[in-house]
Amino acid sequence: MAGNQARCAIAYTLYVPYSKALPKMDRYLTALQARRVEAVRHFPGWDVRLYLDGRFTKEMAGVIRKLGYTVVHLPPSNRSLPEWHHVSSRLRVIDDPDVDVFMMRDLDSALSPRDAISVWVWLSSGVEFHSMHDNPAHSDVLMAGMWGGRSEAARRRFAPRGIDAFLAEAAANVDHRGNDQLLLAKAVWPHIEGNTLHMDMSQAWCRYDGKLCAPFPMTPHSGQVIDGFVGEVVASKALMPRPVDVECKALAEGLDKTAVFEEADLQQQWVKDAWPRMRSFCN
Repeated sequence: MAGNQARCAIAYTLYVPYSKALPKMDRYLTALQARRVEAVRHFPGWDVRLYLDGRFTKEMAGVIRKLGYTVVHLPPSNRSLPEWHHVSSRLRVIDDPDVDVFMMRDLDSALSPRDAISVWVWLSSGVEFHSMHDNPAHSDVLMAGMWGGRSEAARRRFAPRGIDAFLAEAAANVDHRGNDQLLLAKAVWPHIEGNTLHMDMSQAWCRYDGKLCAPFPMTPHSGQVIDGFVGEVVASKALMPRPVDVECKALAEGLDKTAVFEEADLQQQWVKDAWPRMRSFCN
């Protein structure tokens, strides 16, 4: 740490589910550029880190690095492990001794001023962890892409043997059919319950620990512009946020001659379906 400046990171995951049909990957790849632009605008100085499934090629990892991400290229996802195990690879940011503060975010949700100011208020509070619920649909105790914490506190409270050991133990004890929010509810929340600052649009979640609850520091509306709520899934076909105009032509050009997937069948699906959509959108 230089002086009193904390080293902060935004952690994302990009992985390929084991299914017959490739998800609409163009949506998420285009979102990579949008999220990077938003991070520079709203979280200046934060490391933007992507934990990338090893089923993506090294060349693809290189394209993403050129956008300004720190890319951690993982081994290929293991079919024997639950999907939440792969989604939760972003938790590995907690193990990094060079990161003092982390926040987990989803690629399909825009970073906004409301998000940034809320995080600043939390950091100023001195509380170890931060959790947000900004819509009635946010019904889990920890929303997987809307929480964060101080790395030392996370290691001390729920991952003293490291995240790999934490995930291995969870895989043996948490239902494989659930999602990553089930993992957080079962294996993280019980350890941080009394040390989390909640920001809750409805205040319904403050029943968990009222003394550590706070309203959001700004409304989701700025004049006549509706910025949306924290965690909102951006609805446009390429997951572009409304407040940010992102030119993705350079990203598309970087992918033009890049093999995106290691597996031939995935690459074939990409070239046939998702890539033409993305190229059309970005050009």
